[in-house]
Amino acid sequence: MVVLDTSIIIDHLRQPPEKSKLIKMFKISSEDCGLSLVSVQELYEGESTKKDEEERYLLSTLTQIEILPYTYDVAKLAGQIARDLGRPIDLADAAIAATAILNGAQLFTLNKKDFQGIKNLEFLVKEVF
Repeated sequence: MVVLDTSIIIDHLRQPPEKSKLIKMFKISSEDCGLSLVSVQELYEGESTKKDEEERYLLSTLTQIEILPYTYDVAKLAGQIARDLGRPIDLADAAIAATAILNGAQLFTLNKKDFQGIKNLEFLVKEVF
């Protein structure tokens, strides 16, 4: 499984299809994709979700991706990540990283620096992206 960072969905929503990193990944990878429930909240924080057409496009994208729950275990690990990282990290980024780790998944992100130094977190690395 691959856990998608919010940045991948935002890229997909803003780019023409031929430039979408998500579409490129779907074309070359048979990996199942998951998205942290926290990412759904981040996506709805964007102004574009106030527009019906853009929200429908978001929802049509999300129906193709497994939404992974924010559980006690995710919250616990995210808190430990934030505590032990040695630098500030956004709650959402800690939760997304914890979701990936607990699901034995790689993280696909456009903002790798936000997740640097997190123990046991593996990144999806594809030169094509």
